[in-house]
Amino acid sequence: MLKKSDFLTRSRVLLVSLLTQVVVGFTDYATGYDLNLDILYFIPISICAWYLRRRDVFISAILGGLTWGYADIRAGHLYNNPAYWYGNVLVSFASLLIMGMVVNSLGNNLRKQQLARLELEKMVFELRQSAAEIEKLQGQLQVVCAWTKRIRVAGKWLTFEEFLKQHLHLKLSHGISPEAIEKLTQETTVDAPPAAG
Repeated sequence: MLKKSDFLTRSRVLLVSLLTQVVVGFTDYATGYDLNLDILYFIPISICAWYLRRRDVFISAILGGLTWGYADIRAGHLYNNPAYWYGNVLVSFASLLIMGMVVNSLGNNLRKQQLARLELEKMVFELRQSAAEIEKLQGQLQVVCAWTKRIRVAGKWLTFEEFLKQHLHLKLSHGISPEAIEKLTQETTVDAPPAAG
């Protein structure tokens, strides 16, 4: 479902594209069939294709082909065989559709590149912040409690995990080392009650 702002943007683009289509069609009709203005039909399809979805491009291509055909007939172009007119409308539709799909793909690729660039800039900014924090910590003498193994940072005592999370921005998980497993196994076998026999 489109958000209200997306719907308004889509409606405005469709309106501009449609109005441009009407102007191009009227200009084509007014100049007659002797002057070939087919390339002007690429303007409304490009507007639609740059900002909207492929479905909208398809609809705009149909409207463009029909507008061209209507302007051609209204301008007085007579065909020996009506099939030629249908063929020309089909060619007009196909060329508009191909142009629209190319412009749509270019627009989508450009937007993806812009999003990737913004994401990269964000990552570089965070990396610089982390590097500055590490440099700051490296320049300071870190005091570790001999009994609790806590680290003093700016007068506050932090656990080792808190220090890693807050100052080095590391994600932590917990596990058990092989030495601890061995020690735990030894303790449970020593403390186990003798088996009844």
